[in-house]
Amino acid sequence: MKRKWEERLKKVEELASHYERNPLPPVYRPKLSKPFLPSSVWKIFCRQAEAFNYVKTCKEDVHVFALEKNTQSGQRFYLVTTYKELWFYYTKDYKTSLMHCYEVIPEKDACKLYFDLEFYKPANPDADGKSMVAKLIELVSQKLKELYDVNCSAKDVLNLDSSTDEKFSRHLIFLPQKTVFKDNIHVGNFVRTILQPAIRLMESKAAAVIPEGGVGHVFQCSAEGAGLDGSLTNLTATEDASKGWPAIAHKTKDMETSHQGENLELSFLIVNDKEGDKQLFVDLGVYTKNRNFRMYKSSKAGKNVILKIAEDNKFVPNCEENVSLEEAYFLSSLICNIRATDDTKVLSSGFSEEQRKTSTFLNSKTTRSSRGTSSLFYWIGKKRFTISRN
Repeated sequence: MKRKWEERLKKVEELASHYERNPLPPVYRPKLSKPFLPSSVWKIFCRQAEAFNYVKTCKEDVHVFALEKNTQSGQRFYLVTTYKELWFYYTKDYKTSLMHCYEVIPEKDACKLYFDLEFYKPANPDADGKSMVAKLIELVSQKLKELYDVNCSAKDVLNLDSSTDEKFSRHLIFLPQKTVFKDNIHVGNFVRTILQPAIRLMESKAAAVIPEGGVGHVFQCSAEGAGLDGSLTNLTATEDASKGWPAIAHKTKDMETSHQGENLELSFLIVNDKEGDKQLFVDLGVYTKNRNFRMYKSSKAGKNVILKIAEDNKFVPNCEENVSLEEAYFLSSLICNIRATDDTKVLSSGFSEEQRKTSTFLNSKTTRSSRGTSSLFYWIGKKRFTISRN
C-alpha cells in the first residue's frame, strides 16, 4: 500500500514538474471587466475567398491573415480574427504557425501608403541602405506635400528592418495624420508616378541595346527582366503597327531630355540584382489586389529573420488606453488598420483618358518572387491625381 502511494506521489511530482516547465497556454477570453476586448473569432480556411466570404458574416471587426507553413512548398492557409485576439496569441510561443504571418490587403479597401525595399548586398558594395531609405522618405514626403498638400516627415514613417548579411530589406509604412489612400492599387499608381524619373533613367541606361532606326518601337521585356517589380533586363524590341508610335517615341525622347537632371537625382533608387542587372530599390510588385504583406515580428517560412523596428526608425506611436507600446507598433504596422473620420483625407491616383491611350503600361501581376510571364516596363506621361472623401 505504501509503495503504491509512493509511486502515485512520484507521478504527480513528475507531472507538476512538467507543467512548471511547460505551462498551459492562456486562452483569449473577453471579460466584463475588459469591455474593450471584442468577442473571440478564430476561424481557419484553406482558401482566401472562403475567408473573405466568412468575414462578411461576422459582427465583429475581423480581418484576414495568411499563415505560411514552414515547408518548401510555401503553402498558406487563412485566418479570420480581430486585431486584439491576433495580438493576444501573436507573441505566444506555442502558436508557432503565427511566426510566419501576413496581412491580406483586401481589394478596394482604404489603406496606408507602404513600401517594400530591398537590394542584394554583394552586388551593391557601395550602397548605403540607411541613406537610401532616408532619401526615399524625403522624396515621398515632398511629393505628398506637392500633390496632395499632406505634411509628412520621417517621424510619420514606421521603418521596419529584416536585413541579413546578404540582403538589405526594409518595409516602410507612412502614417501622416488623417490621411489614407483609396486602396492599394491607387498606392501603386502614386508610387510608380513619383518614381518615373528613376524609371526613365533605367530606360536611358538600357538604350544601348536599342538598334538604330528603333523609333516607332515599343520596348518589351519578359518578367525575368522587367515588370511591375521594378526590374529591367533582357530587353527585346517589338514593332507596333500603330502610326502613332513614332510621335510618341519622339515625345518620350524629349521628356527624357527635359527630366535628365531629375533622373540623376533619383539614381540612388537603381540597384543591381544578383546577376548584375538593373532593378529598382523599391519593389513595385506589392500593390496587387488581396496582396499578402509580411507583418511586424514575422519571418518568412524557413527563415529566422523577423521584421523588427529599424535602428534608424523615428516613428513612435501614441499608446491608447489598455494598449502597450509593442501592441501600438503592431497596430501601426497593419496596412489596413484605418480609423476614418469625417476629416480623413482619402487620396487617389489614376490615369486620365488621354494618358491611357498613349501609355503602354500593362496591369501585370509580376513580382520579384513570381516570374515567367511577360510585361511592359514603359510609362509615358504623368498620371492625374485627385482628392476625394469617404
